[in-house]
Amino acid sequence: MPSLKWCLSPPFLFLMTSTVTDGLVIGRSFLSNTQNSDLIPAKAVYTHPGFAQFPSTDDLSLLQLEKPVQIGEFVSLICLPGKDDEINLLSKCMTAGWGITEPYQGEFSKTVQEAAVLLISSTSCRSYWGLDIKNTNICGGAAGSSSCMGDSGGPLQCAHNGQYQLIGIVSWGSRNCQPTAPTVFARISVYRDWIASVTGGEA
Repeated sequence: MPSLKWCLSPPFLFLMTSTVTDGLVIGRSFLSNTQNSDLIPAKAVYTHPGFAQFPSTDDLSLLQLEKPVQIGEFVSLICLPGKDDEINLLSKCMTAGWGITEPYQGEFSKTVQEAAVLLISSTSCRSYWGLDIKNTNICGGAAGSSSCMGDSGGPLQCAHNGQYQLIGIVSWGSRNCQPTAPTVFARISVYRDWIASVTGGEA
């Protein structure tokens, strides 16, 4: 039975506070339209014990919600990959977010944006950034679009056996929206044991 009370998120959203005061907004694709959205209060946040900001390491938190998410026309679940699942670099993937859409633009998008993503090897990603890309990450983008400032935590979802899986969440990338810059995602499959230990196997 899929869990309706857990959400994956990057830890930086919770670094500025020692208590959980907000929650999860669901069902909204336009900031100004609240008609089909809901705010679900958070009960607790669990950040991966290996998390570090610089360099970004184990960039993952679990948000436990006070009540289950209601599935409907504007809200759906996504499957998680198995911990031993191999990722096909030719997979059809996409990402989404509320980040800025133009270089050095100060305002975040008022509508959720989505973009097709091409997965690339860790070797190519490491060559571009000049940084170590660990096996806890996966890279994608560099196909005319990329994640940008404000997109952290956005999904990397890829087609697998006829359905989409949450392969990663946006960790870091180009600060000025360079379309040739690959985005680095936290690779969900390697965290399945940690996710199971925190959720009690609910997710």
